Amino acid sequence: MLARLRNNFYLAMISLVGLIITLFVTPYGIYRLLSGNLVVGISDLLIVLSSVIAVIYAWRSGDTVRPGQFMAVTFCVGALIVCFNLKTNGVFWIYPFLVFIFLLVSPLTAVVLSMLMLGILIVADLLEPGMIFQSHYQLLAFAVTAFISSFFAYVFAYRTQLQRSELKQLASIDSLTGAGNRHTLNAELELAIQLNQRLQTQFGVILFDLDHFKQINDNYGHRTGDDILVQLVPLISSVLRQSDRVFRYGGEEFLVLLRDINAADLPHLAEKIRLNVERRLLLPDGKPVTLSAGVAMLQPDEDWEQWLHRADMALYQAKNNGRNQVVAA
Repeated sequence: MLARLRNNFYLAMISLVGLIITLFVTPYGIYRLLSGNLVVGISDLLIVLSSVIAVIYAWRSGDTVRPGQFMAVTFCVGALIVCFNLKTNGVFWIYPFLVFIFLLVSPLTAVVLSMLMLGILIVADLLEPGMIFQSHYQLLAFAVTAFISSFFAYVFAYRTQLQRSELKQLASIDSLTGAGNRHTLNAELELAIQLNQRLQTQFGVILFDLDHFKQINDNYGHRTGDDILVQLVPLISSVLRQSDRVFRYGGEEFLVLLRDINAADLPHLAEKIRLNVERRLLLPDGKPVTLSAGVAMLQPDEDWEQWLHRADMALYQAKNNGRNQVVAA
């Protein structure tokens, strides 16, 4: 359970907000019901119930978008009901709800919801003075402080989202080449196996290895070797479809994962990539860089380790046959 909370920011936020709402709003709801304020009491308890349902749904389904949106909208409606019934005594609840909204949904969605909620309160009091606030000064003070709170909540939410996106990207790509890394590859291969078993979606892999790469490092230096690896990925990608993925498999080995491809087209595509690299990837003295490739289609009832093993054996055969060629498993 703790691992899921650590790895899923929005699930953690939904759970935290749900816990806070349950602990702190429930007593107010019960008190207001006992005091005879049925509208606000029922509204409070509905907010609590909605939060509990959203948290349970998020944990069971893994979906955090819809529960977060549901909670945010519920909070906005509930806050409006409380303010219209309790007047200035209810306004204090606006501030924590503003923060909660920015924790539960995307920054843009939170801005829309918070501005809509604040706009309704301000316009309602302007149209009917005294409906919520005792004076225009109170209204102005509320508007200024609420907008300031919303602004800083937005900055925090936006920066958090940006940093999470950057961390996610760093965790999924190879820092040198920009290709996907092994961690991302394993997840994509698992997904390919599932799609093949459920929908019979066809998948193929091309496993590349640069020929004599150790000699390139020895003769031209490791910096030249790194430059070759960096230049290689765009050359491979230029031949592929947008849906195809390139991964760094290890060292000078790269793997291309292809969806919706047949056994006849797979080796032809690998050959096209091989020719493109041979023609365009050159060493400082003008000599071409070549690669060997093994290709393999995913077979029924095959796991991804067996699948890649066949591609690796085909690559091994290509090297034994003299390199700079493609062999199909």
